[in-house]
Amino acid sequence: MPYDAAKAVAFATAPSGRYRDGECWTLMEDAVVGNGGTSSKKLTPNFSAAASFVWGDVVAVANLKPGDVLQFTGYDWQRHVRTEVTMPPNSDRNGRDSMVDFQQTRGEPQHSAMVVSVVSAGIVNVVEQNIPPILGDVQTFQLVLIPRPMTEVTTRETITYTDAGDPERKKISGDIVTKVTTTETVSHPPRCYRPK
Repeated sequence: MPYDAAKAVAFATAPSGRYRDGECWTLMEDAVVGNGGTSSKKLTPNFSAAASFVWGDVVAVANLKPGDVLQFTGYDWQRHVRTEVTMPPNSDRNGRDSMVDFQQTRGEPQHSAMVVSVVSAGIVNVVEQNIPPILGDVQTFQLVLIPRPMTEVTTRETITYTDAGDPERKKISGDIVTKVTTTETVSHPPRCYRPK
């Protein structure tokens, strides 16, 4: 029986909580082998718990499909979002800056996950277990495998107001400018496999 990717995804996403021993390999191995794929034990040279598992034929990130398996070793994705708000020059309010950092890591030393869906080139939803924040539980995450170019969004809102009840407040006329800059980096993207 050939590998059935749709059934493998359904199998991997079905458990709530921990699946069997809670290891990422166990969930992927059972999903692949139970749905017609070849065992990573047969495909991985010098198979051991510390090995970088082979799950089938290598595919490019751009060609990923649901049911493909990702093998992580030291993967690190970081997103940095900076928001700058500038008030009009005659405003009695100050502008503000804020920064939000987001990071996902996988594979210290190894980790396996299955593609559930492809969001866009280089961005996938995966099912996996034995990852933070809830070790052992089956979870679905969106991961960036190829960093997107820096994005910058600027919005302008023109305001004019006078607060007659507060003589200290000046009439404000001008633009509130909000600038959002997002940068992403990806180190050590995963190896991508199509089970066979």
